[in-house]
Amino acid sequence: MNLKKELLKVILTFSVLFLTSPTINSQQKTENLDSLLTYCNTNGIFNGTVLIAENQNVIYKKTLGYADFEKGEKLTPDHQFYLASVSKQFTTMAVMMLKEKGQLSYDDKLSKYFDEFPDYADDVTILNLMTHTSGIPNHYRLVEQKPGLSNQDAFNKLITVQELDFEPGTQYRYSNGGFILLAMIVEKVSGQSLHDFLEQNVFGPLDMNNTFVYDKTYKINKKAIGYDIFGNNDDYIFYTTGAGGIYSTVEDLFKWDQALYTDKLVSHESLEEAFSPFRLTDNSFSDYGFGWAVNYDDNIVSHGGGLAGFRTYIERQMDNKNTIIFLTNNGDAVQFGALKNALSNILNDQPFELPKIPVQLTMNEYYTKYGVDSATAWYREQIENKNKRFNFAEVQLNEYGYYLLAKKDIDGAIKVFTLNTETFPKEYNTYDSLGEAFFTKGNTELALKSYRKSLELNPDNKNAKEMINKIENNNTLRN
Repeated sequence: MNLKKELLKVILTFSVLFLTSPTINSQQKTENLDSLLTYCNTNGIFNGTVLIAENQNVIYKKTLGYADFEKGEKLTPDHQFYLASVSKQFTTMAVMMLKEKGQLSYDDKLSKYFDEFPDYADDVTILNLMTHTSGIPNHYRLVEQKPGLSNQDAFNKLITVQELDFEPGTQYRYSNGGFILLAMIVEKVSGQSLHDFLEQNVFGPLDMNNTFVYDKTYKINKKAIGYDIFGNNDDYIFYTTGAGGIYSTVEDLFKWDQALYTDKLVSHESLEEAFSPFRLTDNSFSDYGFGWAVNYDDNIVSHGGGLAGFRTYIERQMDNKNTIIFLTNNGDAVQFGALKNALSNILNDQPFELPKIPVQLTMNEYYTKYGVDSATAWYREQIENKNKRFNFAEVQLNEYGYYLLAKKDIDGAIKVFTLNTETFPKEYNTYDSLGEAFFTKGNTELALKSYRKSLELNPDNKNAKEMINKIENNNTLRN
């Protein structure tokens, strides 16, 4: 026996195994990813684009569904999706760049840039705005959500707020209003629009050719149109920036993801700050850095977005340099949490579950063809049969009831909300919604009964208290 030859054969065999095992593993992951996304698309719970990378290498990229439902225009990789709150990480990058250039400080006060605010602006820092610890309210609770809503519209409302929601630095509370102010600060300091600043300093240098800050002067060539869960047009209609406002593609977002492993945009020290949780004044930590949700223990940063018909997500698993990106334009049809968990589990060789189908999707099919009684009968049958394919969460019926209310089918909404109280008799919100439907119909007696039941289940339900007082006072005035 030639020992040298046999030893060489053993070495070669192990070398081949070493080289091919990861390939086989990646191939299985790719097959599992495709099986998952195909299932989701076939069952109406994923319409969009997805990109998955392992150790900085793309192992799965696909488009499924339509950019324009009405025209039957199929999605392509270069269709641009509204990112919603995934835009925030670009706003904070702009701030980080200006800070490194010495043009601003994280400790700068809000009052340095805007003298229109009350005295509390002396206590709010740029750092507070970037980390949602400012106490500045979410502007969506202040402004009318009208087509063409601008940063100036939001600003005009924010400056009327006389008190912060809390003392800066003491709490974490998500605030889109704070990020609109950041966008305006970037524009003041740089002398450029956010659109131009990011194009010049981020999108252009990274060859993110399908990414831009949207404004009324910009025409989108390949736009994915937003729809609600039932396929009704629900497109993005605002011009606000900072908190949102950016359109992009999965391919461009992967370029962005890869750049964040380098110092091409800002230093590693700045990035480390951005990916670290904020320390509150009581020395506890939030789970948020600079425009990123932070899982510090697992060294993962991520962010989701949702507005109009768009649901978006990016996740960076930095220890193994894995990436998950998906962009969708079919509203809450996507089972957001279940999908991202399944994608992550496949990527990390863990068992995964198929996302459940929103029960309201199938209910609406029955409703459209046969009416609300058929839809509720189908629901009861599935519950009785314990059908595990569907998501029967309380919120499903609640959202569907409000969908029917918006369609002016008040009786249909009452039947759906009533079904929800029967299915979830201990949930105060089901009775609160039923009360609203009865009140809308003009049946104050049954509305009062529902609101009282809701308050019994949750004595802190402010809406129920207010509605009970309103109905009782109206009855007293009438009498």
